Amino acid sequence: MKSISTLSLVSRLLKYGWKYKLLIAVAIAIMTVLAAIDRGRTILIKPILDEIPKTGDLEKLKDYALIALGLSIPLFIFKYAKEYLTSYLIQHIIVDIRNKVCEQIVNLPMRFFHSRRYGDIISRTTNDVNTMQPAFSFFFDDAIFQPLLMVAAIGLMFYVNWKLGLIVTLLYPIYLIPTVMLAKKLRKARRKSLEKLGDVTETMMQIYSGIRIVKAFNMENDEVDEYKTRNKSFLKKLMAAMRKKALSESLVELFIGLAAGVLMFISGWLIVKGEISAGGIVLFALALGMIYASVRTITVSYNKMQDAAAGCERVFELLDMHTTYSQEDGTVELSHIKGGVEYRNVSFAYDTQPVLQNVNLKAVPGEVIAIVGRSGAGKSTLLDLLCRFYDVVDGEILLDGIETRQLKRSSLLANIAIVSQEVFLFNTTIAENIRYGRRDATKDEIIAAAKTANIHDFIMTLEKGYDAIVGERGAKLSGGQRQKISIARAVLRNPSILILDEATSQLDTESEKQVQAALNNLMGLDTLTNSRKGRITFVIAHRLSTVINADRIIVLENGRIVETGRHADLLEHGGVYAGLYKTQVIT
Repeated sequence: MKSISTLSLVSRLLKYGWKYKLLIAVAIAIMTVLAAIDRGRTILIKPILDEIPKTGDLEKLKDYALIALGLSIPLFIFKYAKEYLTSYLIQHIIVDIRNKVCEQIVNLPMRFFHSRRYGDIISRTTNDVNTMQPAFSFFFDDAIFQPLLMVAAIGLMFYVNWKLGLIVTLLYPIYLIPTVMLAKKLRKARRKSLEKLGDVTETMMQIYSGIRIVKAFNMENDEVDEYKTRNKSFLKKLMAAMRKKALSESLVELFIGLAAGVLMFISGWLIVKGEISAGGIVLFALALGMIYASVRTITVSYNKMQDAAAGCERVFELLDMHTTYSQEDGTVELSHIKGGVEYRNVSFAYDTQPVLQNVNLKAVPGEVIAIVGRSGAGKSTLLDLLCRFYDVVDGEILLDGIETRQLKRSSLLANIAIVSQEVFLFNTTIAENIRYGRRDATKDEIIAAAKTANIHDFIMTLEKGYDAIVGERGAKLSGGQRQKISIARAVLRNPSILILDEATSQLDTESEKQVQAALNNLMGLDTLTNSRKGRITFVIAHRLSTVINADRIIVLENGRIVETGRHADLLEHGGVYAGLYKTQVIT
């Protein structure tokens, strides 16, 4: 991953704050007043120590005390306003980034998910976004407020003695240079530790998602050992970063010690010469302590910002990726498919290895087209291209004579519904899972879809009916019930093109019969006349007994169409399909 410069990082971070520029301006004004009051009130020390002991004027002492007490009220008000406004600003920016990351991820091309580990994606969207907060805290709080406090404190020093103020001003760059150099190394080390944290997250996700298999093979200890190994690797990288962070923050002690020694000698020399009073030296010492506190605070904050910079880089890398249709979305609206689907000399590869080669295929409304072949033949990929999950490498796919890349993505997908073997249900109500097929559907339409999918009667046996929560990924339902809900979702969409991707492959015989009946309803199949309505249905099947009645069976072998025909004709031909079918029958 390419590292970005500190200047570019600052520019990117400030860009997110620009939306709140008025709030930032108000916060800066509040910080300026707060710094002036907070540091300015200490100026009362000098006359109290220099004048009161000589004059014994207790009334004047009382006045000074009342002034100091009175300043505490605006200090409280401005301090509260500063803390609330900066927190409001920072948290709103973080929420904006989370929203942006979510929007970006769901619009990234399928190729991204094909090549990335989910653990790394989750780590970037959670861990890395969370680590960005110190960076914003630095830029919109400490990087503004602490320098203001330092300027005010240096102003006090100039008020006491201009020579001391000038020396402090010249000494600060001596500390600044090594701190900046160490910060660059800290960012690099932290970036490596975050990459290792992604590995830790990936391992944990695999253990949790595959816990049934882990337990079935008695691999609990092995998985824990693997997790510990990944965690140890992360800790090693993290501690390398922490060593650099500790060294950077310790430099402030060395700097303050050096500055204090120089200033003590010079201030003592000035006292001897009578150029500074006792009150002046006390005020100077207080101002020096204030600078020390500000230097230490800004150093810690700066190191946290550099620590966060690694997470910022990983988040920005994600945000800079081209989304699926940001530049390639078409302009043509497709209301309803009437002319059919055509593949013309379509070829495709995920990387360099061809998956589909020179595929030519036509389908018209009312047809059921079965796509069969061995595992890895390219069956699912063929239809993924139709949905534009990926774009073809060569050739073109046309709907009603219009190339899919010319169509608006929303109108293309509005005409397609998918029922796959891996049913995904959201952890919400049954009604909401069905409504996912069409967000504006009414309750009556949802019920009608459930009836078509043969799941309504079951739903009504539940205590909360359509408001019952299905659990994570539909864990509270059986495989057949989950599949019927996904069919109801497709029914509600009322698509021109229906894609059934091994929709019954993971069901037992009884569930398969029930789901197949629901699929017949979805396909618009009249079981008495064996006729179909005007919907194009593509059926991807491994179990060939489920596609016997298809209008056409397309046989894929190594990414090419090697046979086409009806079931009986292909058996008679004695080719690849006949071999696959006989193997399954014998088995």
